[in-house]
Amino acid sequence: MGGLYLKRLLGGFPIQFYVISFSGFMFHMGYMTTSPILTLHMQDVGATVYQIGTIFTIQSALLILLRMPLTLMARRVGERRMLSLAFMAQAAAQLLYGLVTRPIMFYMVPAVQILATGTFFQIATAMNSNLAPPERQGEALGRHMTIMSLPMFVGPAICGLLVGSLGYRGMFRVSFLFPVTGLILFKLFTRNLHMEGAEVPSHETPSLRSLRRLFGSRNVVALALIRTLYSTSNNTFLTLFSLYAVNTLGFDPAEVAMLFSVQGVANTAVKIPVGAVSDRLGRKRFLLGTFATVVLVYITLSRVTALLPVAAAIIVFGVAWGARATVEWAFLASLVEPQVKNIAVSYMESFWDLGSMLGSYLAGLLSGFMSVPSILLLLAAINAPALPAILVMEEPPNGVNR
Repeated sequence: MGGLYLKRLLGGFPIQFYVISFSGFMFHMGYMTTSPILTLHMQDVGATVYQIGTIFTIQSALLILLRMPLTLMARRVGERRMLSLAFMAQAAAQLLYGLVTRPIMFYMVPAVQILATGTFFQIATAMNSNLAPPERQGEALGRHMTIMSLPMFVGPAICGLLVGSLGYRGMFRVSFLFPVTGLILFKLFTRNLHMEGAEVPSHETPSLRSLRRLFGSRNVVALALIRTLYSTSNNTFLTLFSLYAVNTLGFDPAEVAMLFSVQGVANTAVKIPVGAVSDRLGRKRFLLGTFATVVLVYITLSRVTALLPVAAAIIVFGVAWGARATVEWAFLASLVEPQVKNIAVSYMESFWDLGSMLGSYLAGLLSGFMSVPSILLLLAAINAPALPAILVMEEPPNGVNR
């Protein structure tokens, strides 16, 4: 009876699937516990908004340059070894943020964090996608991303509870313990765990011709475009929102942490149902709906100033974010073979990095002569071209183009 209940709980996916996903939970807890206060901490140390934007731009530029080489290196040294290195880099970056005493020192953190952000997501996502059957990619990635997204509300909730007593520096010094714990658990539970099917042998590296054919397809080009547009607006928003909420709207830092937390709840809650339903109904209609919603949310946030309407808009934004992310990755997974998957995920993440770089730069640049409400309207306009791009995409039969 207990075995039947466990099998039902696991949804037909192997235990390796959940070991990888839970490792992602611990990895992201480090960053998400401090994400609501990162820019506030940087400003408290003395960094200007322009400097903050520049630092995030450098981090994104490093990701664009190094994400693909790091992914190929992971194929050579082994995915599990690379994930272990990512845990250590994430812990070191969080600790460094807490030790910084001058703005110039923030410029060193991206050089360390690149080993974490440049490897973890695409490796973990590709491994779990390879553990799922083609016809259940949406459900599998919905489960995977739900577990990995739990820190989006757990982390900010912890931040809201502790930031008043620990302060900004104290939060960073505590947060590094999450990836350290994640590394210990990951090494412990994968030591004797059979990972066949998740890791792809190094000799199965695809040819350059096959990669060109894949990355030149209409669907992949459209996915890359809409991902870049969304990332550009999202990172502009995330760079400015905490500062705007505290300095202009008059919110308390704990209230800002609460907003990030409820956004994370909404983001996480939709991923499993959206992934499963998109397996049956297709991906395009979900992508159209989420991008139309994102446009409306930015317009709404440009006009409202009270806590409750801002919170309502943030919740809707979280729903759109979670649905978009799940469907995008399920769409991509249905287009590629297992031996190409981690490279394809890395390739698509590079467009997120490009948007992050542009968004961080825009935040620093535009804040010098535009109000945040005007910037939010610009972000709505940036996402609008995604709608016709989605319309020209070809829906894979039954969600799986095989």
